[in-house]
This record gives sequence, structure tokens and C-alpha cells, in this order.
Amino acid sequence: MHNFTYHSPTKVIFGQGSVPKIVPELQKAGISRVLLLTGGKSVFASGLYDTLIKLFQEARISCETISGVQPNPRLSKAREAVDAARKSQAQAIIATGGGSVFDSAKVIAASVGSGHDIWDLITRKQKVTDALPIFGILTLSGTSSEINDTSVINNEETNDKMPIANPLLYPKVSIVDPSLQYTVPLQQVRYGGFDTIVHVLESYLATNDTAEVLAEHAESYLRRVMACLSTLPEKLTDYNTRAELTFCATYAFSGWCWVGRSKRGDFSSHRIGHALSALYDMPHGVTLGLLLPNWMEYVLEKGLNRDIFTRFAVKVMNVPENAADPAREGIEALRAFIHSLEMPTRLCEVGITAKDIPALTENAARTLPFGSVIPMDLEKITAVFEKSL
Repeated sequence: MHNFTYHSPTKVIFGQGSVPKIVPELQKAGISRVLLLTGGKSVFASGLYDTLIKLFQEARISCETISGVQPNPRLSKAREAVDAARKSQAQAIIATGGGSVFDSAKVIAASVGSGHDIWDLITRKQKVTDALPIFGILTLSGTSSEINDTSVINNEETNDKMPIANPLLYPKVSIVDPSLQYTVPLQQVRYGGFDTIVHVLESYLATNDTAEVLAEHAESYLRRVMACLSTLPEKLTDYNTRAELTFCATYAFSGWCWVGRSKRGDFSSHRIGHALSALYDMPHGVTLGLLLPNWMEYVLEKGLNRDIFTRFAVKVMNVPENAADPAREGIEALRAFIHSLEMPTRLCEVGITAKDIPALTENAARTLPFGSVIPMDLEKITAVFEKSL
């Protein structure tokens, strides 16, 4: 096991009926004015918005609302929220939604706190020096944004989708009630679940040099998420199933899955996938299904990481140890699992052809350097896209 430092300052309040607990957390922090940030119609249709407004009114907490945050969260909406937060003199951001809302809340908090434009912070023209505190209520799992310091924002003017990470962007408190997600459409649950799987795999597959307990920890996450997803839609409103799925999603990208490893992980599938989201507005989970198994094939063909790919095949995908080529069979089993979720694994399935690859490669390369198993460049990104056709 390699040396590591693990720091997770977010307080997670997990379980059914947890929403009202947001109020005493705000009161303990001395917060009386908030900006409530939400996604689309679901938070209103479910009654959650009305519940929160009533709770805030009873606690004499002033609340300004900005709604309409979209998947692949847009820079323009985040800038709108920054203006609203400044005008209302908000003391905190309340993210109420999924990963896109939490990601937006982080850059809004950083922009208001640091006094700089969001995109200048993301492109590192300016530094994050302060941020408003972020409190959250999760309504869709998958990104782990409710517990980490990372945000990814889409600049629709330039077709750039870029990340920012900073210790000041950890949420202070996240309310995680799995029952709030019962009304989320099945396919969105699947997309979030597969994002969870990839968060674990991108750390797990990068290296096989950690302690057995940590390897088994990652494998147990993978097996349970796959098992839970496989029981849907029959158990879409089964609390125990959704609680397991939600728990794994929260901690998959919290930093826990790469402790004790020599490499933090290889997040090439995420970074390359951002180009598909930026240019085609694809759901994040779909981009990962299109790229991850094909990135794995590319790595295997380069003669790298066969031992951990084989372990994944045997321990997670139930490929026999004595199979002719268990590592490759594991990739095929993963691809079959993705199809079982009614998700594509080839670009041709979503209408993308070879002529589209140069623009996709150029877009993905804007965030270089990335890739720890294979450090990526233009040629290698192109190869992964071509293998994904």
C-alpha cells in the first residue's frame, strides 16, 4: 500500500426524511440569506421546492431562486446565478438537484467569493481565493459532486467543457435522501449508475499496486452498482436498492477509490467524453459507455495493465480464470452490460462517423495533458475515437 492523504470535509446526512436537517446546518453556520439553485421541473413537480421554501420561511432564511440548470451545465446559467447571488447578498449557495446543479453551485460560489468571472477561474487566468459555502440536497446520483471539490462546466459559446477543482469548493453539507430519486426516469438513473462505475474503474484499472483490502473495496462497489442497476426497473422504488446505489455513487469519486495506489487514476474516458458532450450535448453517462470499453481495448493492445484487466474480468465480470483471454472477455462482458442498460458502446450507434473524429479530437485535446496509463496526445485521442466507431 502506498502512502496517501485522504481529506473529505463534506458532512453527508444520508437517509429518508433528511431534507429538514438542512435548516439547523444553515443556522449553525449563521446563514440567513441563500441562493437556491435548481435544475428543471422535477424539483417543483415533486413538491421539494415548496417544502424548502416553507422550511426557509419558518426559519426566517431569505431565499432567492435560480432554476433551469441543464445537464452538461452551461456557463451562461452559472453567470446568471452569480449576478443573482451578488444582488441578493447571498451568504451561501443551496444546490438542489443532481451533479449539474452541484457543479454549477461550485463555480458560482467561487466566482462570488473570489470576485472573478467563472471562465477566468476555470481557465486559470484568475485564482480561486475564496468561495461562498455550498450546501446541497441531492436529487440524482452519479457524479459524486455532492462530496468532492470538482466541477465541470460547458462554455456553449466556445464548445469547451472543462473542469476545475479546488479545496474551497467542497460542499459544507450534503443531504442525500435516496427516496428523493424515485421519480427520476429510469434511463437517467442508469446513466448516473454507469458514471459511478466509471469513476471506480478509472482508478482501479490504472494500477494493481495497492493493498488487497483496497482492491476488494473497489470491486465490491463495482459488483453492487451493477447488481442494483440490473434489478431496475422492477426495484426503481425499492429503498434498499436505491440506497445502495446512491451510497456507491456518492463515494465513488470522493477520493476513496484511489487511496493507497501509486496513481490517482486514469480519467481519459471522462476527458475524451467531454468532447462528445460539448459538441453533441450527449448525456455524460452515454459518452462513457461509448468510450470506456474501447479505451480498455486500446490499452490492452498496447500490452499494458493486463493483470488488473484480468482481475477485473474474473472478480467483477465473472469471467472464468481459465478462459482463453480473460482480460479481453472482461471487456466484452462490460460491453454487454452497457447494452443491457440500453446504452450504446459504438459511435456509429449514435450517428457519429469517421469524418467527425478530427473535430472531436481537437476539442478533447484542449484539456491536455491527461492520462496516466497512456499519456494522451492528438494521435492517441484519435486512435481511441477510431476504435470507438
